[in-house]
Amino acid sequence: MARTLRPHARVGVRDAAGVDRMDKVNDLLRDTIAEVIARELKDPRLERTMLSVTEVRASRDLRNATVLISAMAPPDTSSDDQSQAAAQAIDALNGAAPFVHRTIRRSLRMKRVPWLSFELDQRLAGAAEMQERLRGLSGSGTSTGTGGS
Repeated sequence: MARTLRPHARVGVRDAAGVDRMDKVNDLLRDTIAEVIARELKDPRLERTMLSVTEVRASRDLRNATVLISAMAPPDTSSDDQSQAAAQAIDALNGAAPFVHRTIRRSLRMKRVPWLSFELDQRLAGAAEMQERLRGLSGSGTSTGTGGS
């Protein structure tokens, strides 16, 4: 009699409601990490920017997770200063990653809590740049209509 082989890791395991388990884990991690950043971290490099945890991408085995962060400096700062403040905030978060890991490990009842690495979410920067370009086009006063006859 032949034995059938079962895969070790099932990709896209869904619960009765049709929700992917990893989506639930990522959402739980995102909310918990955001709370820890807002309430527990006291680093001066984080005070100059408004931070938001936009997404968490945990590996299926929950050993590692990438945390995507959007960082916004005050509107009166130049774009160079904004990018420098964002880079400093990411450096501060990566330095505080072991503390964040310990804190969320204590608050969550999970068998394994992933090691975190923080990255700047480039999607929002691209959206802001596109918005500036569109503002430039609408402010130029050019008309795209045809002369018509």
